[in-house]
Amino acid sequence: MKKILPIIFILLAFSSCSDDDDNHNPVIGNWKLVRAQTLQFGTASNPIPHESITDYSEKNIIYTFDAGSNLTISEDGKKEQYKYEYKFDYLSGSPSANETKTQLVIIDGSKWTYRVSNQGEMILGKSYVDGSDLYFVRQ
Repeated sequence: MKKILPIIFILLAFSSCSDDDDNHNPVIGNWKLVRAQTLQFGTASNPIPHESITDYSEKNIIYTFDAGSNLTISEDGKKEQYKYEYKFDYLSGSPSANETKTQLVIIDGSKWTYRVSNQGEMILGKSYVDGSDLYFVRQ
């Protein structure tokens, strides 16, 4: 009996462990939009691509992501509501031979890539389809 008790104790200790990383959602919180960056492709007269930056730092545009998958975008007293999902998935929606999973934020069905800059800014990106990348700072 004395030999069985330590084994039972060890089994109970390991069975009560949980993996909280599966539930970790880094976008939850209030985020201020500070800028949008878009790669502008060249034209016939100027074939050199360049980056276009729109500065939103003086505006008070706040994205609030809650734990219930609700996103509220507030600007000048106006609020818009959306549903969102944070997930680690394939950008195409289905795996292919060379595709790897990436961090995504899906807002009302629209996929945005998720990453964090060296300065700690959250970046929601649409540049993979020639759209803008939005840069946020945590509030």
